[in-house]
Amino acid sequence: MGVCLRLGGKIVSDQRIATLDGLRGAAITYVLLGHFGPCWLNGAGSFGVTVFFALSGRLMADVLFIGAMDWREFAVRRLARLYPALLFFLACMLALSVTLGRTNLLVDWWSYPTFTVNLVVILAGRFPSFDHLWSVSVEVQAYAMLALVAISTSGRLRLAVLLGGALFCFANGLWRTYILHQNPFFVYWRPDVAVAIIFAAAFLRVALKDRYVPAWTPPIALILANGLMLITAELWVSFTINGLLLAFVGATLERCVTPIRQILESRPLAFLGTISYSLYIWQQLFKYAYEGGFPPAAAVALSLIVATFGYYRIERPGKDAILSLWYRRDMPSTPDRG
Repeated sequence: MGVCLRLGGKIVSDQRIATLDGLRGAAITYVLLGHFGPCWLNGAGSFGVTVFFALSGRLMADVLFIGAMDWREFAVRRLARLYPALLFFLACMLALSVTLGRTNLLVDWWSYPTFTVNLVVILAGRFPSFDHLWSVSVEVQAYAMLALVAISTSGRLRLAVLLGGALFCFANGLWRTYILHQNPFFVYWRPDVAVAIIFAAAFLRVALKDRYVPAWTPPIALILANGLMLITAELWVSFTINGLLLAFVGATLERCVTPIRQILESRPLAFLGTISYSLYIWQQLFKYAYEGGFPPAAAVALSLIVATFGYYRIERPGKDAILSLWYRRDMPSTPDRG
């Protein structure tokens, strides 16, 4: 699917990159395996979120730094992408809460539309019912940081800020974990730690854009990251080492060898990538049902059905409507000829 957007004052086609759609599909598959799969795949959920962060950093670099999109248009497009599916989910949770008399479903509900779930956890020590949305909150916080970088820097200074930001956040996470011995939830959900992967992917995308990258290196990095995910849950590996590996993958994946591209561009992965945001939002509800005894296959199937409906009936039409209103405001009015 492609839609029109303006970059640098020009109308260009916002084409989806099939390989990255496939990686997005792989990311949500990791999340589902971590939540509904066997115990030895528990680490796959966090791994999938790391892949999402790497993709986000790469795509934001394309839009803000390479495409030079105006920050106002960037903000509108991001919110148009996020809000329809999120508000639909919250409306359904309100109805479910009233129907079942489960008011706990709405605890700290305001943190979802304000994208502050992670801040509620680290500042108040409370975990909202749908705390999986912490990662969406981190991404929005990273959007604001990257937009500020785009506005205030250029050239080598921009690269230095992106690299410095990534290194600081990686180091901050290691220091708080291994020196201060803080709770990992209160460390890796912090915006000054969690955005490390997003900044690293953005830096690598800009730095390597015009440089030769051997076609075998992205798949090797992806295979190595998968192997590390399976053999250890040590945070310095799962966040720092795998974060760097996946940031490189996100920044360069479309250049990889043809067989890997063909796998990632397959219809099943591309479809999962297309509905991945709605699927990520909804799967948590069915994860709770699974933990209460609901069959895992049925939980995954219902997640897919609801997410597919949400994408095609709510998320995509909602985004298109918001963007239509935004672009219409700049269109010159038709002169009155009568």
